[in-house]
Amino acid sequence: MNIFAVIQNSTGKIYIGYSMNSSPNNLGNGKYIKKAISVFGPGSFTKKILEEFGNDFSLSEVLYRVEYWIRKNKSDDPKYGFNSSISEMIPKKRKLTKKIQVLLTPENEDNLNQIILEKSIEENVKPLSISKYVRQLILEHIVEKTSLENKLKK
Repeated sequence: MNIFAVIQNSTGKIYIGYSMNSSPNNLGNGKYIKKAISVFGPGSFTKKILEEFGNDFSLSEVLYRVEYWIRKNKSDDPKYGFNSSISEMIPKKRKLTKKIQVLLTPENEDNLNQIILEKSIEENVKPLSISKYVRQLILEHIVEKTSLENKLKK
């Protein structure tokens, strides 16, 4: 996995993203960067790798670093960049499912399913799919936690 920056050559505006591979054609998935690329064309942007991670890093650790780079570059401010928020970086269900399938062993998947089932019985709710459960955890423990930490620092 890696964290990258996509910089608009004429304005210097920046987008921070992450990817499972280092494809030079991946210029980001955020709605604002996609719009900018469609308007100005991919040749108007330069991609730069900011950090690379081995297989021993979790998605939450990578997203924590993405949050750092977004804050450092102020890329969630439309004046400086194309990111809307860290929550846009969390993969949607279909993409998250593919990423989880790569990371989980069958034994881990069984254990996670057992945890999800036990929690749903405790809370008397319908069990979530693994991808929905992981997305919910990411939102609760990364996005909300870092947002709260940022508010407390101000």
